[in-house]
Amino acid sequence: MSFPNKPNNWIKGGGRTFEAANGLDTFLKTLEKEFFASVKVKCKYNNVENRADLILDLYLNFGIVDCLRHFNKGNWSDPTFSKESSENITVALTNAVEYLNAQNSHHIDILEMSFHFKETSIVVSRLYQKSIPEQIGDILYQIGHHFVYFTKGLTEMPYEIFVPVFEDTMFGKAPEQQQSGYFDYWGLYFDEAQQHKAMIYSLQKRKLQEEDLFLFE
Repeated sequence: MSFPNKPNNWIKGGGRTFEAANGLDTFLKTLEKEFFASVKVKCKYNNVENRADLILDLYLNFGIVDCLRHFNKGNWSDPTFSKESSENITVALTNAVEYLNAQNSHHIDILEMSFHFKETSIVVSRLYQKSIPEQIGDILYQIGHHFVYFTKGLTEMPYEIFVPVFEDTMFGKAPEQQQSGYFDYWGLYFDEAQQHKAMIYSLQKRKLQEEDLFLFE
């Protein structure tokens, strides 16, 4: 199992960084409004493929439970993320990415999207083109649905959650075969007695376990 320390490997392979793309300010303001967050972006431009990949960091000045309750149609007593809210967020992010693409001559997609709450961070990696805009609502919905299980009955909060992690047999599969990959296994970091402990959470089994899985980067 591998959980590397988030290197800035987005500048490798001859890529160059840029600070702006047409419509980027509007795109970021949309994200800030939809997620109640301040947003930072890094860009990797590929000259050969005429495309740009975005690495987004969303900083939220509240806890993950507050977020889940807020998006549950205003019901602050239940941390379960509502299906309607998840669909609305998917539509909003998909539209924002489509707007950004319409403003530029090169293709733009999200490579990684991280949510930094007060007590934990959720890191979502791309599985296939447009997978994050298409799946972000369902991912957040499942985080709320499984919250009580991966927090060990609300007794311990992981300080990082990686969505997804894969068995090595998933690598090389076609995008349509990878679409369910977000909802098989997640990687979690816990801080136990000042020791960093990595665990795997199985969504099907609703259990934490130690397995030889790999972080999808």
